[in-house]
Amino acid sequence: MRRRLLIVPALLALVVALAAAPARAEQKFLVFFGQWSAELEPAARDVVNAAVTYAKANPAMRVDIFGFSSTLGSHQVNLYLSLLRAQLVSDMLTGAGIEPARLSRVAEGAVNAVGSDEESRRVEIVVRAR
Repeated sequence: MRRRLLIVPALLALVVALAAAPARAEQKFLVFFGQWSAELEPAARDVVNAAVTYAKANPAMRVDIFGFSSTLGSHQVNLYLSLLRAQLVSDMLTGAGIEPARLSRVAEGAVNAVGSDEESRRVEIVVRAR
């Protein structure tokens, strides 16, 4: 019986330690846009708000913002559109209280197009360890 009593405090300490540790080393949020658009629909705003909540809960982590476009259109147009998308999301994050020093912003254009054109028109918000 005495051995069982010693195990319980050790398990309790392990559970407390795991609860205090971050759930993941990296969390990705995907924000999708309409064709030729750099405006957010309500569902996309919800994703940005979720990223804000996560970033605020993990203040030691950095926030990388990657803007993408579909393969339709010229390279210059796609690069510019991906920059506008990344800037919009970045502005929303800083407006919600995320420190600009924690943010990096990259416009990728049509690089890393995935699946359909709809899936390629996105911003990836990646919250990760510095």
